[in-house]
Amino acid sequence: MSPPNETGIQNLPPLNLPPLADEPPVVKAAPPLHVEPLPETPPPKADKPAPPPDRAIKENQLLTIGGWIARVIVGVFMICNFFPLSFITAIAAFGWLQRRMQAIALRGWWRESPRRLEGTFQAFCDTLGANAPVERPRWFWRERIVQFLNRPQRSGAIARFCGTIFTFATLPVHSLWLNFKTGIAGLFTTYMLTGWPCSIMLFSWYFGWLNSFHKGYEDAFLGLGFGLLGGFLLILTLVYVPMAQAHQAAAGDIASFFQFRVVTRLILTRLTPYVLLLAGLTLTALVFEFPRLVTADENFAANAAATPQEAYFILERWWFGWSIFFFLALLTLRTLAALIYRSAMLKAVRAGTILTTDLPPRLALWFEKLEIVPQAQVPQYMILTMLRAAIGMKWRFVLFGAIFFILLMFVLRFYFAYFFVFSEYRGILNHPVMHVPCIDWTPWHLVLGHEE
Repeated sequence: MSPPNETGIQNLPPLNLPPLADEPPVVKAAPPLHVEPLPETPPPKADKPAPPPDRAIKENQLLTIGGWIARVIVGVFMICNFFPLSFITAIAAFGWLQRRMQAIALRGWWRESPRRLEGTFQAFCDTLGANAPVERPRWFWRERIVQFLNRPQRSGAIARFCGTIFTFATLPVHSLWLNFKTGIAGLFTTYMLTGWPCSIMLFSWYFGWLNSFHKGYEDAFLGLGFGLLGGFLLILTLVYVPMAQAHQAAAGDIASFFQFRVVTRLILTRLTPYVLLLAGLTLTALVFEFPRLVTADENFAANAAATPQEAYFILERWWFGWSIFFFLALLTLRTLAALIYRSAMLKAVRAGTILTTDLPPRLALWFEKLEIVPQAQVPQYMILTMLRAAIGMKWRFVLFGAIFFILLMFVLRFYFAYFFVFSEYRGILNHPVMHVPCIDWTPWHLVLGHEE
């Protein structure tokens, strides 16, 4: 063992190591390992929203067109077949038009509600019961026959038997009875307002003629005075009646016709299109005054007929041909009235100017199911609010002036036309665009087969 040096570390002998080779040893690399590639994972797909329910009507388009053509043909026969039966069947036509207006109004409200995302309009109507509105009312057969037949039956064998017999006996005519009942209710409320001025004008007409024959010049002012009074009252009622008829059609009860505050609010809400509706009613009345005046011409075929039966046959065909266009005009006007009414009601309820507590029970229930509630109004600057109010007030004065002029033409249209062709009391007491939708003015003596 060697002694330690100055640092204290022992001096060891050198190591005897083998000499290094000139070339470094070659190291063979291992063969590469075969690694299976991992399958490519597709990127995660985004969750697709659930498709909205199909709200289309599952019906063949040809069947839809054919159904409407059939309804129009029946409607034409209802308003003009054989006098005086035509005035009775036209009451059912009035009720059918009212039911059609109800369906148009409800469908428009359904489109603006969250319930439209849950299914079709027909499915929503089915939830309202067997007497709910339908898009295309029937003339004769009962609506929703399957749903009605599946209703709970009464207890007792005799009661079930009698109920079954009554059900199958009324299936072909239930809609006809419903149309007639609705027409009676609508005409009753309409005549409650318009019947008084029409009666006053009828009195003025007869009094004026009788006074002229008896030369009672001291009382001549009575006929003219009552005529002016009746015409003015008729103008006032005609401003109200079209919107009231639409409100009654939607609500389905008589009391709704006399909700003066609600109906007046609806008129003011959509005053501009309402003026267009009144203009359409007046224009239609003016157009269909023409076929009545033509019958006074000496060259008219019925006036040259050899027998009263032949004249009656010609007149009936004459009125029937014009009734085709008259029913189409009525269908268009009632559709326009329903569109204006549903827009005004929706706007008024959402703005809070008409509360759901002010509505008839049926409309209040529908609005509750449709979840149509008042919307928050965006605050506006006071200057803009005052400016709009001033412009709106002036515009309303212009529109009310237009309404008075339009309805004045409506009144003068038949009052002066009676100087050319006298059609008894029917032309003054019944205005087809507002009352019984029948333009058959066949004289009574031809119906009875007598000469004039």
